[in-house]
Amino acid sequence: MSQHSNDLFEKEKISKAMMHLALPSILVSVVDLVYSTINAYFVGQLNNAAMIAAMDPVSSIVMLIESVGACVGIGGASYLGRQLGAKKEDAVYETVRTSMTLCLLLSVLHMLVGFLVLRPFIYWQTSDPEVVKYAYQYGFISIFTIAFLVLRTTAVHLLRSVGDVRYSTIVITASVFLNIALDPFFMFEWGLNLGVIGAALSTSICNLITAVLCVARLHSRKTEVYWKLFDFHMDKNITWEIMRVGVSCYVRNALPAISSAIYHKQVFRFGTDFVAGCSVGKRAGYLLNYFIQGAVNGYLPLASYNYGAKNYKRLQDTMKWCLSVLTLYSLGADVLIWIFHKPYVGLFAMDPVLVNYGSKYLLAYTIALPVYAAYYVFTVTLQAAGRGRESMILSMSRQGLIYIPILLVLPNALNELGIYLSQPLSDWLTVLVAVWLCWPLLKEIRFGAQNQTEETVH
Repeated sequence: MSQHSNDLFEKEKISKAMMHLALPSILVSVVDLVYSTINAYFVGQLNNAAMIAAMDPVSSIVMLIESVGACVGIGGASYLGRQLGAKKEDAVYETVRTSMTLCLLLSVLHMLVGFLVLRPFIYWQTSDPEVVKYAYQYGFISIFTIAFLVLRTTAVHLLRSVGDVRYSTIVITASVFLNIALDPFFMFEWGLNLGVIGAALSTSICNLITAVLCVARLHSRKTEVYWKLFDFHMDKNITWEIMRVGVSCYVRNALPAISSAIYHKQVFRFGTDFVAGCSVGKRAGYLLNYFIQGAVNGYLPLASYNYGAKNYKRLQDTMKWCLSVLTLYSLGADVLIWIFHKPYVGLFAMDPVLVNYGSKYLLAYTIALPVYAAYYVFTVTLQAAGRGRESMILSMSRQGLIYIPILLVLPNALNELGIYLSQPLSDWLTVLVAVWLCWPLLKEIRFGAQNQTEETVH
């Protein structure tokens, strides 16, 4: 590992190290959301509630396939960080090679399953013929090309594990502007007039370009991580280490796909306009949440490196910094949303009925925003320490064990209000589980930091 990377992880001031790692990660995470948000924005300009609603029934399948990238990428980055922190640099190439092979195999398998279940899955959620037609068109293209996004996500996480964030950030940011240019050309009458199909095609083209460029970075030998193209091999022990952490990431990302399917099944009971309005509000809310997710993705390599190096004092200080900064961000975002919720939601829909539904959804969503920081920081700290079981339980709790029962019960009792309140109630309960699961690790870090402080004094 280069001296510059060592200094970044071991010696750099925490605020500067986090800015170096987190800002690009935030940008990448927000860019991921912006892809779908841009599509939602332009589809909203078509003033067709069926087209807006059609993007939701297939989102569960797409989310499930996308989770492969986070599973392999975060699992591989966590293992790389611990090995580099322990000065075991001989494991780097084999970890990258195993990660890329695993990524390809899992993404292809998920795509095949996605094609098989696409049509019956859409019909399970809604029988509206217009929504079914548009959803199938949008879903088929999205599934066919989702492997590009999976490859890109895995490559970005591997590069991030050694502090190489600038290149992928520039590439992905540039792709946003390309997507903004392509969307209206593919969708509107003055261009190809493909409607919602155009939204899927433009996103797929951008994903292809970014995947090629990010994989090329791995091949370039310009960073500490390297992969020779088409050099596929899986080391048994490294695969186990990747999946030990990666499975919890997969569950964390896959369970939202399952709960999303149940959510859409419930929400379609209240009509297409309500579905479209909630879809708009949800995407507006996710933009706030993705900032926090991006920041803690930048925290992961710093945490895993220092845990591997047993530098508990630096790990503790970094964790406190993240919790304080992100909680302050959440509180500030809450205030702004309560003041400007209607004009903000109005950016994504023209119909005042949809804006009304979307605003109510967004306001309910912000109830839990102040506790997101604690949830994500505790989750990533568990991943950084290789605590796959605890991380898995925590992931299952938020979008499965807690959220799904609430989602099945609350809308039946409170109707539309139950839809609005299900997610924030689940998030508050999940934070209590997060503190409980992370407590032994927090004690280990605290006692380790105290011992290091005492040794420094003596």
